[in-house]
Amino acid sequence: MGDIPDAACPGRIYGGGMDDAVPAPLDPYDGRIERDPAMRKRALKRIEARRAFRVHATVYALVMALLVIIWLSSGAGYFWPIWPAAGWGLGLAIHGFSLTWDKEPTEEEIAREAAKLRRKRPLDGPQDR
Repeated sequence: MGDIPDAACPGRIYGGGMDDAVPAPLDPYDGRIERDPAMRKRALKRIEARRAFRVHATVYALVMALLVIIWLSSGAGYFWPIWPAAGWGLGLAIHGFSLTWDKEPTEEEIAREAAKLRRKRPLDGPQDR
């Protein structure tokens, strides 16, 4: 007899008697991902990219602080550090956004793209080749 979800207690599997009820795994661990070389390489690449962004942001903040200190010590006239901050800040923002560009497509995105392809070429069978 197969395991049946217990309606009275969500998250438990009922195997026949109430004494047989055991917690159902919410997110079972699957160690195959770490052993897959391609998946491991992609994961390491993403970790390294996030680490590089943190270093970039830290250096940006330190250099901008140094420029403001120079500005203050030179008389605090026209706030010229805004120009390097704006230029480098734009590059930092693009670097941050680039971390999201290589995400896996969602099922919704795949379905939307498939629908676009079907509209472009509604007939796709052996007679169309």
